Order: sequence, then structure tokens, then C-alpha cells
Amino acid sequence: MHLHHLELRAIGPYPDLVTIDFAALAASGVFLLEGPTGSGKSTIIDAVVFALYGGLAGSDASNDRLHSQHADPAVEPFVELVFETGAGVFRVRRTPQYDRPKQRGTGTVRQQSSAQLSRLADPADPAGEPVSARAQEVGAEIARIVGLDRAQFLQTVVLPQGEFARFLKSPGEDRRRLLQSLFGTEIYDRTADELAARRRAAAAEVDAADARVRDALARFAEASGRSAADEPDVPAVVTELRAVADAAAHARSDATAAAQLAADHEQAVVLRLAALDRRAALLRRAVALDDRAVAVAAARARLALAERAARVAAVADGLDAARARATRAEQERDALRERHGVHDTDTTGGTAGGTAGVRDRLAEAVGAVRHLVPVAESLPGRRSAVDTAVADAERLREQLAELDAALERRPAERARIVEASRAAAEAAGDADAAQRAVDAVQDLRRTAAELDAVRARVTDAEAAVGVARAAATAALAAEQHLRERRIAGLAGELGAALTPGDPCPVCGAVEHPAVATPQDDHPTPAQIDEAAAAARRADSVLADAATDLALERAEQDRLATVVGSVSVVDIDRRDTEATARLRSARAAATTVAERERERAAHDDATRALERERNDVDARRQVLLATSAADAQRLDQDTDLVRAALDSLSTAPAAPAAPDEPAAPDDLAGAVAALDRRVAELGAVVDAEERARAATAVADERATEVARVVADQDFPDVAAARAAQLDAAETTRLRRDVDDADRERAVVDAGLAEPPVVAADDAEALDLDGARTEKARTAAVLEAATRASVTAEDRAGATERCATEVTRAVTARESTSARSRAVVRLADIAAGAPGHNPTGITLGTYVLMRRFEDVVAAANDRLRSMLGGRFTLETSDERESGVRARRTGLALAVRDHTTDTTRDPRSLSGGETFTFSLCLALGLADVVQAEAGGVSLGTLFVDEGFGTLDPETLDDVIGQLARLTAGGRQVGIVSHVEELKQRIPERIAVRRAPGGGSRVTTTV
Repeated sequence: MHLHHLELRAIGPYPDLVTIDFAALAASGVFLLEGPTGSGKSTIIDAVVFALYGGLAGSDASNDRLHSQHADPAVEPFVELVFETGAGVFRVRRTPQYDRPKQRGTGTVRQQSSAQLSRLADPADPAGEPVSARAQEVGAEIARIVGLDRAQFLQTVVLPQGEFARFLKSPGEDRRRLLQSLFGTEIYDRTADELAARRRAAAAEVDAADARVRDALARFAEASGRSAADEPDVPAVVTELRAVADAAAHARSDATAAAQLAADHEQAVVLRLAALDRRAALLRRAVALDDRAVAVAAARARLALAERAARVAAVADGLDAARARATRAEQERDALRERHGVHDTDTTGGTAGGTAGVRDRLAEAVGAVRHLVPVAESLPGRRSAVDTAVADAERLREQLAELDAALERRPAERARIVEASRAAAEAAGDADAAQRAVDAVQDLRRTAAELDAVRARVTDAEAAVGVARAAATAALAAEQHLRERRIAGLAGELGAALTPGDPCPVCGAVEHPAVATPQDDHPTPAQIDEAAAAARRADSVLADAATDLALERAEQDRLATVVGSVSVVDIDRRDTEATARLRSARAAATTVAERERERAAHDDATRALERERNDVDARRQVLLATSAADAQRLDQDTDLVRAALDSLSTAPAAPAAPDEPAAPDDLAGAVAALDRRVAELGAVVDAEERARAATAVADERATEVARVVADQDFPDVAAARAAQLDAAETTRLRRDVDDADRERAVVDAGLAEPPVVAADDAEALDLDGARTEKARTAAVLEAATRASVTAEDRAGATERCATEVTRAVTARESTSARSRAVVRLADIAAGAPGHNPTGITLGTYVLMRRFEDVVAAANDRLRSMLGGRFTLETSDERESGVRARRTGLALAVRDHTTDTTRDPRSLSGGETFTFSLCLALGLADVVQAEAGGVSLGTLFVDEGFGTLDPETLDDVIGQLARLTAGGRQVGIVSHVEELKQRIPERIAVRRAPGGGSRVTTTV
């Protein structure tokens, strides 16, 4: 990662804008950040770390130091850094949390921190592409872009003041925590913790498996009834109880067969006795049926004769009904002939003669002219419509002339409206300027009111400053007075502390002839401290009051500049003039709108008149055209109707009815009269047809009656009617015959049943003996069933419990085998003495390997410094002065000159700096490699160079210069004067006379 550009303002001791071009400074590879102690050199590094990670470089530094106390409270503090990584060029801008003055009123408001990250096309890109504007997302994105978190960054890029020597002298456990955060080896500790947890879980599983085996054996003992049963006894007990259950089941099967045999015998005896009783009853019913046989045969023969007579009577009744219908049809035919004056007896006539022929000819003549009846009826209305259309056309001609005259007047009226609208629009064009004038006057009035309020607050603030100054002066005077009184009575205070034989703290004498005594009101140190605290509080109140006064005066000057020399009268006059101007413009705008609406309405009315004129003209033309055509068609239809009347007057006639009126002189009446005559002739023809059909049906029925009388063996119809029975007698005879048939069927079926047939030769039966044997075998079966069920339940429960025991033993063995590997791994990872002789945990072992790499990288640099006298060594022994168990991360210094090993805390100041720098650079190299080969193009080293002698300083500078061979930038933060002579590129920090600091860059 390379730093290109840094800007900051209102940060730390820098109230003004500070700009640092790191790209220009790093042209030679090494640059110096120098200045007096406390001038703000470390703040530059803090700004870089804050821009990237939102925190400071020092672990014990507070973010409160970010906001400059020398800057205007209203100025926003910010840090903006442009940097480059393999992922591209980026610009990050952060503002810390700070308190700014309220925009209205007094007091401050808390402004929250913010962050913005942008991707740039190149370091000079002024805009860039926004990436994120949320602080949390910016932090995560920068960690991803840089490839380092804040802890890794502080150990690889920024070596803050006093921080990198801590790693050298820290105890092994503290070193372990630091290395763990840098290399992310928490996963190995978590692995060891997980193995330990699994070891505990495995032990718990083994204990649970043993408990399940014990529970299964207890259930087995309860089920089998063997209280002393153990794991080896389980199979034998199961075999024994299964044999007992099988024997009981066999005995139960034998008892079941004997009981079933006895029950079947008892049932057979009962059934055979019942069959004997049923046979006797059926024989008695058969005798009764034989006695009624003659009467039943007579009833059956009488019913057969009545059924043949009923068939003849039904056909004869049909003949009588047909003859009656034929008589009625002839009577109706004769009446219709008489009513309609038809005396021709040939009604079938054909097309040339007879009633039917006349009807057909009349219907044909009417059908030829029937379609002209509606035409004839419409003639008067159509003639009236033609006359009306001619009159309407004349009226429309007059209306068309009136509309043409109105349209000729419309253009002049529209021109008048347009001219009025244009004049009003010119007056309304001043509305925006008038509104701006009104707004300006209102803003000026509000500013004047704010100026009056600020002046009042300035007066109050001046009074408050006077009161605070008086209080501060009084508090300071009170403190000074107490200190003077204490100094005046100091002899008494010293004398009160003397005891005989002690030397005097002033003269050293052990004799005190005239010891001074303190006064009664001599001030105590506590009183002086309280007075000093009161003076400081009064000074703080005075400073706050002075700050408030300065803010109010600044606001007063700003408002006075805005208001100028304008008075309230001038403001009122301007307000009146601007308001009148705005009112006039708005009224003109309203007039413009009204005139525009009037013009639009006028245009709409003109278009409506044009549409109306065109519509009237079109309707007139249509009326003229249609009325001429209608008149022509009316004349044609009149001629057709007249010809139709002539044709009807010559139509074929028929004898008319006595009351038929004379022929009408209109077509509709003539058609209606002929329709009535056709209907009358049709009725006569239909009546004749019905009479002939009824006579034919009567003849057919007479032939059928003769055939049925012969078939049913009767001499005539009268004899058949005499043989019929009434309904009651028929029902009685039918019931007697059906009852006898059903009874005979029941008796015959019962006597044919096998048990009844077999009961004829039944031997002597012992029902009581059969019942006694059945009860005895049932009792034997119940006892055998109880014994079998009990034995089977015990055997089944024992077998199930045995299966549970086997399953529990198998699970215990599997759990034990599975847990052995977990327990061994957990003991090794935890450094358990019985399994891990070294006692080093898994996480410590991994850190030891990383630590060895760090020490090796540091020794590579140490061999070229301090005359090659020292190297660093690692050890897994417990460090001196540390009570904790050995961690494997102890560090020692090997002195090759004396061939001895020393504690790092015994090094001198210069040696400590050199060792710490080499260790920090080695740590940076290893962390860089562990971070996936992150390119670290910039390195800052903060302080420590003042402890080096010139020779060692040369070695250190040479070692840092070698770091720049691959294009790396190294920034040295120091106030050592000799470094200024060695390094030309520098950033100089100097305190400003008015407070704060300023930065000068030399390239």
C-alpha cells in the first residue's frame, strides 16, 4: 500500500488546512517528520490511521484529541487520505464526532462522525466513483482493500510512539495475545476448546451408555423375575422362559380342541331335537291343506272365467265409444254446413270444384296481394311525412341564413378579447420580480429582528463576562492570599512537625531552643487546593463566557453587515411598495387567466356555431333529397294497391254466409273478408274429414269385438258381460287361492330340509350330558389360557428386555471406541502431561512457529547492527518473574561477546530501540507474508532515535534505507537534530504564535 496525499483540518493542534504530498516526499525513499516534542508529529500518523480505520495509532489514545481546540468551533474537522493498493486508487474522508455551535440560539449540538470512500481513476482524480458513505461499511471495505486490520496495520505500516518496544519487553502471555490477534490463530485455540468440549461430551456419552446398560439389566430382572441376573445370564434365562411359554401354549391348544369338540356335540344335540319338533308341526299343516284342496280348485276356475269375460267386455266398451264419436262428428259437420251456407256435398272437390277447391283458390288470390296491405295502410302517413319534410327543409334554409350572419360577426369579437388579454399579460409579467422584492424585504426584516436579539444577547454576554471576570479575579486573589499566609506561617508549620532529637529540615541542628508555633488560622494544604480548584473553575467559567461573547459578537457583526444602514421606516416603506407591486401583478395575472378563459369560451362557441351551421345545412340537403324520393315511391305504391283491389274483386267466389257484408272498398278490408271466408270453408272441410274418420274407426272396432268373443269362447257379448265378477268377490277368491299356494310352498320346503328329513330316524339324545361335558372342558381351557398368557407375556417381556440389554451393551462399546480417539486428541491439544510431554497447547505450538519466523527475520537485521554482538532467541521455558505456566513464547537476548543470555528488560535505551525496531520490522515481514503477500509500500517509525549513538544511528538508518530498495516509503518521526542533516526530505511541524501548529514540507 502506498500513501499519495493527506489533507486535514481542525485536527489536533492544526486549526487550519494541512496538505501533505507523500508521493513527492518519498522520491528518495526516506523522509523525516520532525518538530519539537508535543508539536503534533504523532498527530500526522494518528490522522492516517483515523482516515483508514476510524481510530488512533496509540492503544491508550483517546479520540477526544482529534478535534482541534485551536480551531473555530463552527469549522468542520476532517481527514482525507488518497492511497493506492493492488485493488486500485482510493480516497477516504472521515470526520470525527465533535460539538458545533447551534445555528439558531446559543449552545452546541453534537455532530456525529461520518465516512466516505471513493474509487479514483488516478491519484489526481477530483471526483471519483463513490463506494460507500456508511462508516461501518467503509471500515470493512478498507480492511478488504488494504488486506490488514487495524492491529496488523499498526504492526506493519505504522510503528507508533512507545508501542513497538512493548512487544520486546512484554511477558509471554501478553506476547501470545498480540501474536494471536496479528496472525489470527484463534482458530487453533477454538479447535482445542472444541476438542475439550467433545472430550467432555464423549465422557458424558460413555457414562450415559453405562447407565443405559444398568437400566436395561434392571428392566430385564424385573421382567424375568430373576433379581440376580447379570449380562452373561441373559441368554440362558431367555431360553428357559421361552421353553416354559411354549409348553403352556401347547397345553392351551389341547384344551381348546377338547372344549370345541364338547361345544360342537352339545350344539348338534340341540339342533336334532329342534328338527323333530319342526317335522311334526309341518305334517299337521300339510293335513289341513289337503282338507281345503277342493274349495281352492273351484275358486281358481271361477277366477279364470271372470278374466276371459273381462277381456270381451273391454273390447265391447271400446266399440260403443267409437260409435258415439262418429255420431257426434256427423252432427258437427251438418251444423257447420248450415251455418256457413255450404250445400255442396262434395267437400273434397280437388282444384276445380267442391268446397275444398274454392277454399284453395281464394287463399291463393289473397296470398298474392297480402304483402301490399301494410303498404296501403302506410300511404296516408307517408304522404303527410313528405309534406312535413318539405316544410322542414324551408325552415332549415331560414335557420342557415341566421347562422351565417352570426359567424360573420365572431372574428371582430375575438380580436377584442385577445387585445385585452395581451395588455393584462404585460402587467402580470412583473410578478416574479415583485415576489423577489417582497421576499428580500421580509428577509431583511427578519435579519433586523435577529440583529436586535443578538445585540441583547451581546449585552447579556458582556455582563456575564464581567461577572465571571470579577469572580475569577476574586478567586485568584483568595488563592494568592492563602498561599501568602501559608508562606508567612511556614516556620510554625515546620516547627509543629519537629520532635526532639530530629534534625531541623532548614539548618540541620538537632537542638531546637525556640520552636515556632503555627497560628490558629494557619491555612492547610487542603484549603489551598480547594482555593486553587475554585480559581480554576472560575477561570473555566470566564473562558466559557468569553467564548459565548465572541460568538455572539461575531454573529452581531455578520448581521450588522447584512442590514447595513437601513432603518425600520425604510423597511416598512419598501415592504408597502413591494406588496402593492406584487398585488397589482397578481391581479393582472388573474385578469390574464379570465381573458384566456373568455377567449377559449369564445373559440368553443365559434366552433359550436360552425358545427351547428354544417349540421343544419346537411340536414336540409338530406331532407330535400329524401322528400323527392319518398314522393316518387308513394305514387308507385298507390298504383300497386289500386291494382290489388281490382284483382280481389275478380277472385273466385263461393256461396256466402247469410250474414256476410258487401265487399269493402279498401285493400285491408277486402283481404280480411276473404281470409274469413277461407277460414269458414276450411272448417267445413275439416269437419267432414273428422266424420269420415270416426265412422271408419267404429267399423274397425266392430270387427275386433267379433274376433275377441270367438277367441274367449262366448256366444255373444251379453254372455260375456254376465260372466263378470265384481271387485270384492274377485279379491276374496284371489286371496283364498294365494293363501293356499303360499302355505303349500312353506310346508313342502320345510319337509325337504335335510335336518327335518334326518330327524325321522333319530336315536335317543342326552342333552344334559352334553352340556355337562361342555362346561368341564371350558373350565380346563380357561385355566390353560391363563397359564399360557402369563408365560408368554413373561417370555416376550424378557426377550424385549434382552434385546435392549444387547443394544445398550453394543452402544456402550461403540461409544467407548469412538470416544478414545477424541479424548486422546483433546489431551494432546490441551497439553495434558500424560499425553503431551512438552505441555504446549495447540494454539501455542502454532504461535511458536510464527514467533520463530519473526525472530529469524529480526536476527537478519540485528546481525548488521550493534556490531553483530546480539541475536534474539526463543524458548518454551517459563520467563523469570512470571508466575503463569510456560507458554512457549519466551524471548531472550544472546550476547555473543560474553556468550551469555540476558533478559530483554536488561537492555539499554539504545539497545532496546534497536532490538524493538528489528523485531517490529521482522514482525511486519511475517505479517505481510501471512496476509497473503500484501504489498506494504509505506512504513512509519515514530520516535526512539534519540537514544542511539552515531554509529548505531548509522546502522539503523542504513537498515531503513535498504527497505526502500523495492520502492518502499519510510517515514521517520523524530526531533533528533542529526537526522535533519541526514534526510533532506522532511515534514517540519512548528508551534504557531497564536496557538496550535503549522506544517511545512521540504522536498
